[in-house]
Amino acid sequence: MAMKINDLVGAWAASPPILYYQLREKLDDPNASFDDLAAIVKTDPAMSARLLKIVNSAFYGFDEKVDTLTHALNIIGTEQLTDLALAAIVTSKFQGIPRDLINMETFWMHSIACGIAARGIAKRMSGVETEKMYLGGMLHDIGSLIIFKESPEDARKILLRCKESGENLFKVEKEILGYDHAEVGALLLTEWKLADRLAEMVKYHHQPANAGDYLKETCIIARADVLVYEMKIGNSGEPGVPELDPRVLEMTPLSDEEINGLKEEITAQVDDTVRMFF
Repeated sequence: MAMKINDLVGAWAASPPILYYQLREKLDDPNASFDDLAAIVKTDPAMSARLLKIVNSAFYGFDEKVDTLTHALNIIGTEQLTDLALAAIVTSKFQGIPRDLINMETFWMHSIACGIAARGIAKRMSGVETEKMYLGGMLHDIGSLIIFKESPEDARKILLRCKESGENLFKVEKEILGYDHAEVGALLLTEWKLADRLAEMVKYHHQPANAGDYLKETCIIARADVLVYEMKIGNSGEPGVPELDPRVLEMTPLSDEEINGLKEEITAQVDDTVRMFF
């Protein structure tokens, strides 16, 4: 019998991203300075170095070199650096997943490319907080990692069936487990008390028409996911290109020229950004 979703997520829910919480708490303090925020990140030297590498990567493309966290905060802002810190923390949490289940390099390649794609799509639309979309794209498949880690035998059965039949991963997960990786990821983010917008984008990225308050953002994540699979950048377990709900195309109207430009951006940024995170 498959594990219940709350049991599956339980241990991970009990291990929240503490440094992120500290940054969020400081952000809510009207008297906090950039130096105060930088001091929190500096308590983790590896994180400090990683964030500076990301800020100096092709992902941002700044002409000047960013030498300090305070400088980084001045340039990209507190919210963006805090979201990058969360992304970096999450990528460091998942170790020891059997390689026969997923190649973690290709998994994060797909995830980071989705983040870049989601940010790029949002830039070409109105009424969306562009930088918030990167985190949604990068974490959209985080639930898969929990399934791989906590229920590897079920994961093997699911992945094998998808490979042989070509069925969508989330549909087979739902049949075998009673829930899918999108629901697992959303539950974890909710348990970590992260933004409702992030949890909703993750939960409905395969069924965006079911999204509520953040329908447009969820459609952007769905469009980014399919685009990255079409470009064959990385893989998070799907046997092929996921189906695209027609509603997504309505909500993310992009011209062929915009799509071609977006593909160029993704190709130019993804390798460098992956190296910066790892």
